[in-house]
Amino acid sequence: MAVDSVLSPFSSLAPADIDRLRARLIELEYKEETFHKILPSFMQGDPTLGGAFPVLQHLKTPDPGLATLIRLFVGELPVEEAACCTALGAALFETLLKADILHRSDSGISCPLALIAIKDVFIVADRARNNPPELVKHIVMAAGPSSVTLANATPRRHVRKALDIGCGGGVQSLQLAKHVDQVVGVDINERALSLGRFAAQLSGVANIEFRHSDFFSALEGEKFDLIVANPPFVISPESTSQYRDGGLGGDRVTETVIRKAGAFLEEGGISVTVCEWASLQGTSANERMQQWTEGNGCDVWISYGTPVEPSRYALTWLQGDQRRLSVAEYSQKYDRWVAHYEALGMQSMQTGLVAMRKRTGENWFYADEAPELMRGQWGSTLLMMFDLLDNIKNSSLDQLLDQPYKLAPQARLRHILAQEGTHWGQVTAELLLEEPLNYSGRVDHHIAKLCSRCDGTGTLRQLLIELAESVGLPFEKLLDAAMPVLMGLLTRGFLLPASIVPPVNGTAPTA
Repeated sequence: MAVDSVLSPFSSLAPADIDRLRARLIELEYKEETFHKILPSFMQGDPTLGGAFPVLQHLKTPDPGLATLIRLFVGELPVEEAACCTALGAALFETLLKADILHRSDSGISCPLALIAIKDVFIVADRARNNPPELVKHIVMAAGPSSVTLANATPRRHVRKALDIGCGGGVQSLQLAKHVDQVVGVDINERALSLGRFAAQLSGVANIEFRHSDFFSALEGEKFDLIVANPPFVISPESTSQYRDGGLGGDRVTETVIRKAGAFLEEGGISVTVCEWASLQGTSANERMQQWTEGNGCDVWISYGTPVEPSRYALTWLQGDQRRLSVAEYSQKYDRWVAHYEALGMQSMQTGLVAMRKRTGENWFYADEAPELMRGQWGSTLLMMFDLLDNIKNSSLDQLLDQPYKLAPQARLRHILAQEGTHWGQVTAELLLEEPLNYSGRVDHHIAKLCSRCDGTGTLRQLLIELAESVGLPFEKLLDAAMPVLMGLLTRGFLLPASIVPPVNGTAPTA
């Protein structure tokens, strides 16, 4: 492959050609809603699911042209030339062949790229398999788990200007364009920018500017209301694939994004980053994150996963190499990765979501273990978490006690029972949030009862006084015992200040 065809695969396509392709896709109802109706349930979240492409060979659709295009663009399956020509129309078919977007072989017509409908836009990405060596470094991936996490966590309120750092093929940028006036997507991979521009044109989206930039280098002097980042955060000694390996060594990619993002935020602006970072000898992962964000003018809220030891971390990222490397080669690669971690003094690695809000004044830092589940789009809940922590960090204990609270509408109480003689007796109780952040924790029946009485009328102090009287304890003694549990409920959104209206079904509250 020539360099131009690697970095600019769509250079010979005219805008009118892209418009014709979009019109044909729309005509055939090539969209996510259709995928949901006709694809097997296990392929719903990822139609390009590795190894599942043979399933598409037997796909049944109302229009045979739709089935042909799904096999061509979603699967890795060659299709008959006559069927492809009919599905696209003769003129468009020939145009895509000449542009090298379609390939002709003895097996039929194939497409080296995946074209996927997500919501109401089109995403273009490279295949996970059989890429020529000259393309490997420049591969552009479709939406993976970290992309979905970032999209779900991004606040969807209307803002003026947003930035997508490490934009790849524009997965985040295309979603931002729906509620942002001007979107800037930056990446060091020219091929990614080319795929992003093509996807935006194919989706009929005109408010995204894709720029070549090494992190923030092409953004000097600009400010943004929203920054999202899903950078190449894998901690590895390699720079084989730009989408995965940052090539800076250790977790420097994550550090660079986190350290610099605050300087590009408008007052009140939010940045959301999905990333991985490590603990070092004598310094925990979250202590390092606090060092990176200190003095950047931002409040910081972190939701982090369970730390993973270096050997397990290396195996997680190298497992795909087992099928293509010999035992000796695989062992050598694993040893090199682990040696890299040992040389840097890395003790463990963790994945997390780092949200920052630019705010003048004394800033706060808060890190909490992520819940087991994060359901649906929860960007409005992220904004609410900043409000909750503002209230906690900027209030004295007396001020917290003298506020009325409401139990979150998503809160549920689950009793755990055990046999006591001939009946069931309660062993413990668990308070949990059903959605979108599925936090949970054990509580005794006194705290459970207090929570049930949080209806936004009486203050927390009044409820605690009544509880103290009912159990025959001095108020101060009860307060000392109950406050650590109550602080956990306040910081995780179980108990909400009555002045804060919780989001409903992941959408922002209306006035």
